[in-house]
Amino acid sequence: MCGRYTYALTWKQIVELYRLTLPEEPPDKLIESYNVAPTHTMPIIRPAGNGREMILAGWGLVPFWLKPDQLDKRPYSTINARAETIQTAATYREPFRKRRCLVPATGWYEWQKVDAKTKKPFHFAPVAKPFALAGVYDVWRGDGRPAVTSFAIVTTQAAPGTAAYHDRMPVVLRESQFEDWMRLPPEAAAEMMKPYPGDIDVWAVTNDVGNVRNNRPDLMGAELF
Repeated sequence: MCGRYTYALTWKQIVELYRLTLPEEPPDKLIESYNVAPTHTMPIIRPAGNGREMILAGWGLVPFWLKPDQLDKRPYSTINARAETIQTAATYREPFRKRRCLVPATGWYEWQKVDAKTKKPFHFAPVAKPFALAGVYDVWRGDGRPAVTSFAIVTTQAAPGTAAYHDRMPVVLRESQFEDWMRLPPEAAAEMMKPYPGDIDVWAVTNDVGNVRNNRPDLMGAELF
């Protein structure tokens, strides 16, 4: 599972790292976040002509077929799409076929189970830059309401270097995979949903990260990007 992540990037950095072509100016609500939680509105990147477009979307995928009376009370969590079932699950199979995206990030948090009552939080950050988390998105329209754009992060089994902390991790994409993930046929994208092979820095962070109201740089610990 990936239930929290960090996005500590300036507008200049995200444009350069992800080679954005749209928009020309940063959206008003684009801010750095050191404790991104489900339902937060965050940037995702999708194809736009021959380039790449950044848009803001809610974390927690709202499938296009969801009934209007379920919009505010969803039957299950949709923040993560498991690589093992993404191609068959009703919520994710159409977005996986047609609407794959990049989720810009600087790392993610996981909680290691210490004992029956204790969990310890850690921050994970791939050493190689740039990287992105693999995502899928959807656009819900219905009942005369404004369109809702939302996304889920794709997860897979943990890499050897992170398995001691948690048995799952987000699918991490290298720069050379960005275009292929977004544009190639689903069969090719499916081959990318594997544990990250590169080096990942891991360090313990404060328990304050468990409270979604906390959002400050020191949550990430002594090592900052």
